[in-house]
Amino acid sequence: MKKRVNRHLSKLTGREFDYFAQMGQSDLIELKTVLADINNVLTFKMTIEAANWLCKFFKLNTKEKREILKKVDQTKPNSKGFDLHITEPYKIVAEVKCVSPVNNGTKFGSAQWNGILDDFYGLKNGKATLKDTAAYYKFLFLADLGDRTDLAIAHLLRTSKGTSEKPIRRNRHQIKEHISLLEKKQKFTSLNVDMIYLKKLRIR
Repeated sequence: MKKRVNRHLSKLTGREFDYFAQMGQSDLIELKTVLADINNVLTFKMTIEAANWLCKFFKLNTKEKREILKKVDQTKPNSKGFDLHITEPYKIVAEVKCVSPVNNGTKFGSAQWNGILDDFYGLKNGKATLKDTAAYYKFLFLADLGDRTDLAIAHLLRTSKGTSEKPIRRNRHQIKEHISLLEKKQKFTSLNVDMIYLKKLRIR
């Protein structure tokens, strides 16, 4: 933690210094708040990017796109439900994940791993705000960090034995059967509402 904070702040300031050693409790609490705000901004920008992509992919008109983006803009951070819930002219639900493989590596951490698989499960089986997603096109968007993301996705989707008796672990194992990487030239007419489509996106 200390090394990561010092490395990043030194990169921003251009000055090598032990910033972490100078941080008191109030500084760390403030830093935590700032990081939470940054995460909210990233999630918002990623959701806008995903909404724009979906509008283009499904060939929605200007009025339909405007209404979708308006709804995204009015949604509060960390609100319950799906990140994107579209009912017209197509039924679509989507989640966005602004996660990076841990330690600049090529694998997601266990918390990230579980969070992504739980989102897949929610897309397939619904949430309290929308209990039945059977008739919806389902998407999960991941921040695209190039090869690192590709390798992390491959590891995430790798088939495992799934021998645990705990329901939540069985669900995470079994949901992988319903995930499909969206191909670059794939059209929405080829999609199946029984599947969940994984799409990488770069935040502009």
